Order: sequence, then C-alpha cells, then structure tokens
Amino acid sequence: MKTFLIDNHVNGVLSALFISFTENIIPDTVEDRRVYQPKIGSVAIDVVTDLKSLERVKSALVRYAGDDVIALMRVCIKSCSPSALTVAFNYAHLILSERKDVSEMLSLKAVSDFSYTVQKVLHERHIMTGFLRFSESERGVLYAQYSPDNDITDLIAPHFLRRLGNTPFIIHDVKRNVICMSNGTSLKSMVTDLPPTFTPSEKEKVMNDLWKRYYNEINIKERKNLRQQNHFIPRRYRKFAFETWE
Repeated sequence: MKTFLIDNHVNGVLSALFISFTENIIPDTVEDRRVYQPKIGSVAIDVVTDLKSLERVKSALVRYAGDDVIALMRVCIKSCSPSALTVAFNYAHLILSERKDVSEMLSLKAVSDFSYTVQKVLHERHIMTGFLRFSESERGVLYAQYSPDNDITDLIAPHFLRRLGNTPFIIHDVKRNVICMSNGTSLKSMVTDLPPTFTPSEKEKVMNDLWKRYYNEINIKERKNLRQQNHFIPRRYRKFAFETWE
C-alpha cells in the first residue's frame, strides 16, 4: 500500500499527479502530511510541491476538462471527509489518463465520489449563506461565529463581501480557528488560536430581540413541523442562531 504525503492544497494534489505519471506510481491514498498517521504495511512517499511541474499538470487538466476543473478540485479538498485529497487526486488522474472530460461518467467510482464530495461542500456553502448570523460590534464591525462541517469560510466570504457592501466584517470558524476578515473591499483569511473579543453595540440587543420576536410570531404553534424544520435548519447549526434559542 502506497501513500502520497502532500500539502493540503490543490497545488499538493497537482504535484502528486506529476509524480504519479512521471514515476509510474499510483498511490492507494493521498494524505495531508501534517496529520498523517503511519499504518502497518503502508509505504509513505513524501511529495514536495513543485510550482514548475504542477503548472504542466494544471494546463493539461484545463485543456482536457475545462476551466472550472481546478476550482472544483479546490472545493473537494475543503470537505471534512478524510479521503477528500484521495478523491480529488483520483478524479484528476482519471481525466489525465482518459485525456478528456469525465464529469458525466458517473458510473465510475472516481467520478461519483468526486461529484458527491463537491456537492456536499457546495450544499453546506449554500445553507450558510442564508443561515450565518452577524452581530454588530460597538465599532460597527459585523462578527459571525459558526462551526461548519466543511472548511467553507473562504467559499462563503466572497458572497458576504458582495452582500454587505462596504461594511467590514469577520467570519470565525470556531471549529478550525479560521477567520476571514473584510475591510469592505478585500478579504484576508488566517488561522489563529486567539479567543474572540467581541463587544456588541448598544442597538445589537434590540435587533436580536426583534429578530427573535419575528421568528416566534411567524410560527404557528398548532402546526409545528419539526421534521421539516430540522431538515432545512439542522440542529447542529442552531447554537449560533439566536432566534432559535430557547
């Protein structure tokens, strides 16, 4: 059993593809070197990210599968699945082997796994663009905490940059200690272990109470449909939605 150890980035996957074809090695798994746990009987092969080599692979993928293939690989890698890097690698390897777009060949495991993983990430991104809750600080900066299944902060931030206009904001993934900050015109992401320091503005409590009142008023107690509510607003997201607090 062979395992490629790579950087947890699309460039790492592209470098692994270059090694795979030039040295005729097809790994059983592709894993992030930072969290890799050695397994009995497994041979780990360290793959160094090589910008010159990966550009050749990137050009070939775009030529065979279109301009969006690299973006979709980036989405796949954002998945919380431990096999996300392997799934992205296998899909790209199939494209390069077949020298054509394989996105419609869903009967093949490499394609179906890739499509399923990408859709799971994009579905959560879609949910969080409507479900993320911002609070205003005393300095006028909007702050939102959340704990998504997948690493989607970089995927949802551009949506809020467009939506909030020139208002500065911070999105904080408390599960991964990832924050994305906007000054109203650009975005910057980073990983930090520092605890959040948030002081709400005077009108923030009033707005929270109004939003909670609206939430309660539009509900019909005699016609509760908890199954449908749990389907559209999963319970694991509700701890960051003040309108659903009991």
